[in-house]
Amino acid sequence: MIRIRGALLPEHVLLGLIAQTREGALQLLCESLRSDTRISDWESFLRDLRKYEAAGKINLQYSLTLRHIRTSAVTGMLMAFGRLTRPLQEQDGPLQFVVLVGIPLTMDADYLRLVGTLMRVFRSEKLRGTMLRAQNPLEVIHILERGETGME
Repeated sequence: MIRIRGALLPEHVLLGLIAQTREGALQLLCESLRSDTRISDWESFLRDLRKYEAAGKINLQYSLTLRHIRTSAVTGMLMAFGRLTRPLQEQDGPLQFVVLVGIPLTMDADYLRLVGTLMRVFRSEKLRGTMLRAQNPLEVIHILERGETGME
């Protein structure tokens, strides 16, 4: 079973994300993953990301957008996290947090567990506030791990 710490590496946590659009924020997160060895085929990863992005965006409540792609271009689940310096005003409400997840075709159960963890964290006003104040990537990972273990 993959844990947050195994999917989200500190170098893929961008706390000072500056973007004018949701798509721009996702592109910056995607670039942070470029050197990740869990991506076996960068061009296929980008192609799959564009294909799924064209199918529709997923803006969840709690100022969170989640883009996930199931692809054969990754060998293990990977994740990038961004916190925008200024929230974007979207039709669904303000957007401050951006998460990108790459999932191998065979890891459905781990992905569902990860989404459950994200929702526990972002539904909690306390943890969401802590996420807004996090000063470094390790703090973000620790907050997500608190959601993973159910410890608020």
